[in-house]
Amino acid sequence: MKKDIENFYYLLHPRPVVLICSGNEKINIMACSWITPVSEEPPMIAISLWKEGYTSKLIESCKEFTVNIPSIDLMKAVWIAGTKSGKNIDKIALTGLKISPSKKIKVPIIEDCIGHLECKLFKSIEVGECYLYIGEVLAAYAKEELLEKGIWSENAKILLHSGGKIFTIPSKLIKI
Repeated sequence: MKKDIENFYYLLHPRPVVLICSGNEKINIMACSWITPVSEEPPMIAISLWKEGYTSKLIESCKEFTVNIPSIDLMKAVWIAGTKSGKNIDKIALTGLKISPSKKIKVPIIEDCIGHLECKLFKSIEVGECYLYIGEVLAAYAKEELLEKGIWSENAKILLHSGGKIFTIPSKLIKI
């Protein structure tokens, strides 16, 4: 027998969790697992964020954001970034994460992360309680030693969110 699931999206987990960085004068970070590629040419991704959230307002204002891919080592910082609002606190200082200039946009990257996407806002679409932000990827790079033929190696230990307070990492890469 199959059980009904109230939070349908948990059936699509575990999912990679990333740190979104945006802002002009005040830079903010937030954890996000509702992210997916949507086009190869031109390269584009989509992130779904709560309409009323501080990061949504920053992306609407500055039209740029970075996607920063953390490893398991940053789990505590990711949890803080995902459970606190940056409206009244400095989440970068609170987490102890370091930011560095991006290669192609003004919004910085999170240096502690193992991979980065620099994005320019292409379009936003209102979807229920969220905005779906489609970003054109202007630059994509990662720690070379964690890549194998252009994809993450088992050593990358990218952080996956299973739901609630539960996280995991890929345990084994399987080649067909």
